[in-house]
Amino acid sequence: MAVLFGSLFIPGEIFDKSIAPILFLLNLIAGILLISKRKELFWFFLILLIASSIIFGLAQTHGEMTLDVSYIQFGIYFAFYLLITFEIIKQVWYSHAVDKKVILGMISGFISLGLIGFFIYMSIELTNPNSFEGGLLHMGETHPNTLTEQLMYFSFITLLTIGYGDIAPMTPLAQKASILIGLVGQFYLVIVTAVVVGKFINQNNTNKKK
Repeated sequence: MAVLFGSLFIPGEIFDKSIAPILFLLNLIAGILLISKRKELFWFFLILLIASSIIFGLAQTHGEMTLDVSYIQFGIYFAFYLLITFEIIKQVWYSHAVDKKVILGMISGFISLGLIGFFIYMSIELTNPNSFEGGLLHMGETHPNTLTEQLMYFSFITLLTIGYGDIAPMTPLAQKASILIGLVGQFYLVIVTAVVVGKFINQNNTNKKK
């Protein structure tokens, strides 16, 4: 939530360069705690954390990251959120009882999907500039943090299938990515939510019988 809304309270450029990377590192640490019992994933996440920390240190030292380093960073975050979202959904799916942890897991899984969409969009935009148009993207030259904020916004709007239409994908790759993210959002809301609601209803019926 801090990654999504932190720029409302901290100036955008400062947030993007210093605060957001720290929040992503904290997410990596939280992911390590989540899968600490699975040794193969634990070491993989630890490597991602170390690599991301090194990149963050280099970015703070040199100011700007090269395109190749940006790709590596987005690749690290994409791999992390992909695996952690799968792990969260799996835990929610196989949970026997619906409690606060399951509800928070559902929320976390959905937010992680939105972040995955953001990293996909950012990778597309870095590879093919001007793949997205509209919204406040035209302010990118004067406000460097505009691109990340706008693509983050577009990712969640697409995931939620709201579709305001203020930002539009302009290339075939960006359009296909938008279709994919929209489908994933629908599948998550329809399937995962239905499973949890079904378990909650069965749980209440069982408790009433007792």
